[in-house]
Amino acid sequence: MVNTYEKALSLIKIRPHHSEELKRKLLMRGFGHGEVSETILRLTEQGLLNDAQFGQMYLESLLRYKTYGFYGLKAKLLQKGLASNEAEKLLRENLSLDLELELAAKLLRKGRLLTRDQAASKLARKGFRSEVVSRAIGNLSNNMV
Repeated sequence: MVNTYEKALSLIKIRPHHSEELKRKLLMRGFGHGEVSETILRLTEQGLLNDAQFGQMYLESLLRYKTYGFYGLKAKLLQKGLASNEAEKLLRENLSLDLELELAAKLLRKGRLLTRDQAASKLARKGFRSEVVSRAIGNLSNNMV
C-alpha cells in the first residue's frame, strides 16, 4: 500500500503542482484530510512544493504557448488551485495591456478570416479584457481580419 507522501512524490515527479491541486488529487485517491495536510506541509518544508514558483512557471508557460486573455489566464490559474487574489497579482505583474494585445493579434492571425463581430466574439471567448478587444478590433482593416 502506497502512503500519502509516496503518492504525492510520484505526482510531483511527473510535473510540478500547486499545493491545492496536489491536495485535491490526494483526497480523490482516498487519503485522509489530516495525512494530506501533513504531507503538503512536509513537501513545502522540504522545498519540493512551492506555490509561488509553480504559479510563475505555469503562467509563463501559458503566455508562451497559449493565446488566452487576462480572464482566460486567470481561469486556468484558478483551475490549478491558485487563489483568486494570488492569480490576479501574478497577472498584474506579468501581463501588460500591450502583451495582451499582442496575444490577441496572434490569435486573430491564426485560422480563417473573420468579420469584426466574429473576431470580437472569439477574443471574448478566450478571456480578453474589453479594452484589449476594442483595441484589437480597431487595428483590423475595415471589413476583415
